[in-house]
Amino acid sequence: MKLENVRTDLYAILRAALGDDVAVVDSIPDSVAPPAVFLTWADPWITPATFCDFTVKINVIVVAQRIEPGGQYGVMEGLVSTIVPALKGTDFTVDDASSPYPIQLGGVNYLACSVNLTCEIGD
Repeated sequence: MKLENVRTDLYAILRAALGDDVAVVDSIPDSVAPPAVFLTWADPWITPATFCDFTVKINVIVVAQRIEPGGQYGVMEGLVSTIVPALKGTDFTVDDASSPYPIQLGGVNYLACSVNLTCEIGD
């Protein structure tokens, strides 16, 4: 896969898996309407895999809802339970997923987690 196709290919997979009820954004947004997922490059971004090929790291940030007392993890668990199987048999490998954490977008605190992926790129 070429680097310029990584985000667009991942976007297409997520859009098909999550349907119209979940916003899928292919870059870092300044605000969201949950439930939503967005893509960010991870660090280190690109590392050598072989003499000619490289590995890139990309994260799917899953935004479940605004943080509320007694937060509900069910939305997040459902999104992650849909995303992980949808990536089987694709160019993307699920490395791990973070535990839920607060993220602030547009001055609003949301419940989020990160599904961390790798993908091989080359010519």
